[in-house]
Amino acid sequence: MKVSVIITAGGKGERFGGDLPKQFIELDGKPIIIHTIEAFSVLEEIESIIIPVHSEWFTYTKELIAKYNLPKVKDIVVGGRERQDSVYNALQSTVLEETEIVMVHDSVRPFVEAKTIKKLIEQTEDYGAVVLGTMPKDPIKEVNAKSEIVKTIQRNKIAISQTPQCFWKEIITTAYTKARNVNYTGSDSSQLAEFAGYKVFVVEGSELNIKITTQFDLKLAALVLNEIRNKK
Repeated sequence: MKVSVIITAGGKGERFGGDLPKQFIELDGKPIIIHTIEAFSVLEEIESIIIPVHSEWFTYTKELIAKYNLPKVKDIVVGGRERQDSVYNALQSTVLEETEIVMVHDSVRPFVEAKTIKKLIEQTEDYGAVVLGTMPKDPIKEVNAKSEIVKTIQRNKIAISQTPQCFWKEIITTAYTKARNVNYTGSDSSQLAEFAGYKVFVVEGSELNIKITTQFDLKLAALVLNEIRNKK
């Protein structure tokens, strides 16, 4: 099946601090987003990559793609106000015309493993909508507006979602279009699929698949990168 990946890079990185958005911060001498793109580019299962990016960083992103010679990046589009808008814009790309499966991934999750991507694709072929998720280690509490505990939620009933999230193209395009038509906002692509009436399944993710959003995360990423190298 033809698989395309939307790697979201539209954020301006306010939480990270500084003038450079977090996806362009260097990790081991290379921008985080390049590490992320390369994780998908090396897989023969991936046919094309689309990157929605903030208009201020559009030209810079094109220059990075050329510099690191990443031919599977077939389109760079201007993102929207929110992440959901950016994915919607990417879904309008003509690159996706013959695509059968669409994955959505955060540009600041550079450590997704090849075996995980392949497993997601395989599961999506069967189920249509599949996301990565990890089980929490600590007790989960539901609280009210006063920060009072309402109840303790069983950990085996909870999954903390990660990306990639993977869908048949028809499912994700329908979900985003329906949400846009009624001004519905979801926290991620899977929530939009749920809103559109589709069942979404969870594949076990990895603790190494961290999202780099703060300075602390960047320090942690350096340790993760070293751990991965030591395993090779």
